[in-house]
Amino acid sequence: MKGIKLICICCILGMTGIHGVSAQSEDNLLNILSGELNKHYRELQGEKLPPYYMNYRIIDTWSTTIITSFGALRDNQSRHTRIMIPHIRLGDTTLDNYKYYPMGSEVTEFGISSAVLPIDDGNNEDAIRQEIWMEASSRYAFAVDIYERTKAQTKVNVKNEDKAPYFSAAPVESYYEAPFPADRLKVDAEAWIARLKKISALFNENMNIMQGDATLTYDVERRYFVDTEGRSVVQNLPYARVMIQGNVMALDGMRLPLYLSYFAHDPADLPSDEQMMADTREMIKTLAALREAPVADPYTGPALLSGAASGVFFHEIFGHRLEGQRMKTDEDGQTFKQMVGENVLAPDFQVSDDPTLTSYAGKELNGHYKFDDQGIRAERVNVVVDGKLRDFLMSRVPIDGFPKTNGHARASDGFDPVSRQSNLCIETKAPKTQQKLRAMLIEEAKKQNKEYGYFFKEVTSGLTYTGTSSTNSFNVTPLVVYRVYTDGRPDELVRGVILIGTPLSMFSNIVCAGDDPSVFVGICGAESGGVQVTAISPTILVNKVETQRTAKSSVLPPVLPRVYVPQK
Repeated sequence: MKGIKLICICCILGMTGIHGVSAQSEDNLLNILSGELNKHYRELQGEKLPPYYMNYRIIDTWSTTIITSFGALRDNQSRHTRIMIPHIRLGDTTLDNYKYYPMGSEVTEFGISSAVLPIDDGNNEDAIRQEIWMEASSRYAFAVDIYERTKAQTKVNVKNEDKAPYFSAAPVESYYEAPFPADRLKVDAEAWIARLKKISALFNENMNIMQGDATLTYDVERRYFVDTEGRSVVQNLPYARVMIQGNVMALDGMRLPLYLSYFAHDPADLPSDEQMMADTREMIKTLAALREAPVADPYTGPALLSGAASGVFFHEIFGHRLEGQRMKTDEDGQTFKQMVGENVLAPDFQVSDDPTLTSYAGKELNGHYKFDDQGIRAERVNVVVDGKLRDFLMSRVPIDGFPKTNGHARASDGFDPVSRQSNLCIETKAPKTQQKLRAMLIEEAKKQNKEYGYFFKEVTSGLTYTGTSSTNSFNVTPLVVYRVYTDGRPDELVRGVILIGTPLSMFSNIVCAGDDPSVFVGICGAESGGVQVTAISPTILVNKVETQRTAKSSVLPPVLPRVYVPQK
């Protein structure tokens, strides 16, 4: 599934300007982190297996979550957390402890370890240093164990493995952002509670709706990175998001959810109440129609995918197969590794992944960052140019033919970074109008002797299998799907559709794209945790998709009516 999974070598290409030098020197947490890294690195050189590289990261997060349901407050939390993650590499760049295991600590059903640091810096320096030391000691012991296993496994490994090193040289830079002022770390909770109550109360207009929530999440992450090659990076990453969710159940027990999502880097830039309430009323109408809609039959034939739907489609099916670190071992599917320079899409298609973008088509993007989680400056990567595959998203783990990072190493919580997507953007040099795309869909359906084609308007999520231990396939769950009839009948809403297939087959069937770029904002979960991502895509026409029916539900609709008590 989406998870698969120097003696310092230093390539100094020049130091960048450091923002706020005086503020940097007064950043006590940065000074502690840097000092502990240097001390531990020196001390570990005396061990039988000394590290050849180390870095320490801190994720210092102020978070607010407010949830209302059917007009009532359900949750209101504000938290300040601070975790630290050490990264320790043993051996050398030709063979180290990360060859077969991408994490520097054991991943269990309860997650992965990290040092939880005190959040009051004042008189707690010793406590902070103690937590850093304990986690570093634990990770070093784990690294020794994994390195010994790696050497044994390498002796019996297959010969056609990727021959590139396991860690690449990279530019050394320093970058510093001053902390946000206190008023940027929190929201006006009372004002937002009132706003969210007003929005979620709209779901009381339909007594068949079983879930009607409006949620605000606001996270300000201050990320620290220092390493033994001289990098020092401190940056602020703010994320403000409103999620609105409604859910009905059809008479056969099928649950039918719908979602609205709004994103901004500053809560003040989120949409007005009027816009969110208007969108919520449209959602309620669609939920009512879905409850009465017929269940779709399995289908193969042409389809249109809206920008939001095709964005998720490209993220899951294409984007994860562009993440270079997934192609390192024979356990990876390596769908596109041998296709560089070949056509993978129609000649007018362009695909890039650009973490330097903050907005696109008037929408703010949450996949933005200046430096990745290996302290490397973010870069735009043109992965497909005129339909031909040209590049991959790289961390400091190189693969054959791609020896350098391009700033795409990402992680959350206690995880070690691997190559991940950020802002994936699909564009076309030959856009078609919506009217033209619809006409082409109907024409293609007639050509294939189909009664109708499909229009996938909204999707919720998907998953993809990229490893060799399972089928190299994908599964995307549409929420709003219409049959577009060839004889002129009105479009018909249907439910219970799952979009399935294999990547190469699906991409070979993409015909063209529209002139209506759409932005889909979400969080992608994979082996290095959940990271913020955006998918940008126009509507696309596919001459053949395959769908199956959602599994029949064993849940029966509630017998008792939902109780609604009007809010005073």
